[in-house]
Amino acid sequence: MTTTDLLINAYRSAFRRPLRALLTIVAVVIGAFTFTITSGLGNGVNAYIDSQTRAVGATDTVQVTKTSPMSFLNERMEEYDESMAESGVAGDAGILNEDDLQTVESRLEPGDEVEASLPVSPLYYSYDGGQRFRFIYNGNWPGKTANLSAGEQLTAETDDPRIIIPQYAVEPLGFPSDEDAVGSTVTVGVLGQDGDVRELEATISGVQVKALIGGNIPFGNQSFGDRLEELSAVGSEGGGDWYAHMLVTGDDPARIVEAVSEAGYTVSTAEQIVGDYKSIVSAVLLLLNILASVAILAALFGIVNTLLMSVQERTRQIGMLRALGMPRSRVFVSIALEALILSTVGAVVAIALGLAVGLGAGPTVLEMAGLDLPGLNLFEFDAVGLAVILVSVLLAALVAALLPAWRAARLEPMDALREVQ
Repeated sequence: MTTTDLLINAYRSAFRRPLRALLTIVAVVIGAFTFTITSGLGNGVNAYIDSQTRAVGATDTVQVTKTSPMSFLNERMEEYDESMAESGVAGDAGILNEDDLQTVESRLEPGDEVEASLPVSPLYYSYDGGQRFRFIYNGNWPGKTANLSAGEQLTAETDDPRIIIPQYAVEPLGFPSDEDAVGSTVTVGVLGQDGDVRELEATISGVQVKALIGGNIPFGNQSFGDRLEELSAVGSEGGGDWYAHMLVTGDDPARIVEAVSEAGYTVSTAEQIVGDYKSIVSAVLLLLNILASVAILAALFGIVNTLLMSVQERTRQIGMLRALGMPRSRVFVSIALEALILSTVGAVVAIALGLAVGLGAGPTVLEMAGLDLPGLNLFEFDAVGLAVILVSVLLAALVAALLPAWRAARLEPMDALREVQ
């Protein structure tokens, strides 16, 4: 029997009982489809999270504080009233001083740069004398970029105060569109240490689209940050020798994190902050993959049952082939080919179905869920990942075929021919 004859015979045997073959294929489809969907979902969500890393901060920068730095990621847009200035500025809790600065610098290596930021107290921002809104400032991380709907990124070359505002602030501030906001001047109210509110003007450099992680709070260039520090420090005693946080830039953030954290400071990087979100996504995907594995396991039992029944029904045929000189290895291969044919059909159908559902329904799912996150493709598929799914299903099918193939291969011709169908 030639290889072609072997393939044809295996195909016919696999579909000898169409309903049984169909049920086996459906079981494979369910498991492989789930793996395909979870793979695409993981790729899409993780790609979006990765794209947000630089919106949180530059990847080579480490933030050093005495308290958790996560608070600056909380967005809020509310109308400002005078009572918000009555609380004053924060006390000494969480404040860094000159001793802290020297301690951090002593743990760094040549080439690392430290930038200490004075505490700032921005209160509100408004446009053209309109409604004032509470201003929560995200600071200035060197090298930070944003996903913009209009305008341009902040650069260190500009001397005038410039800020990037979130997209949700455009309409409340009184701008008809994102493009109209770019280049306009907003007024920012700043609370000094003496309790008085002073104002500074800043030009809107760009408008950032809504993001899942950070990036939803205004942030400015170095000039804007310097003016905020200057106005916030008015009336203070001590000449500005205390800081809200430090930004350490170097070629090895992991080394900086280890060295500074050993001194008792709270440190964070953009990748660490984003990593928390990735951990949540990974946990959800792991659960889905476990469910997919259960479905594949059920499909494997289906393949085993189908092949065992096929061997039982074809005992006399196998015995005749053995009597005509077919070697045991060929019998073994023919049964394994049946498993490969059924699993290949199921896997290909599952992957095609997963691609159709993911690419077709992804935007609809986001819309139905009310997730307005520009740049998020819920499902992203790559050839390597799909190939891994296909190969994994085929290998699992081969494992499932071992027992039936072994039982068929060990049949003695005379014993098989005496079997009654």
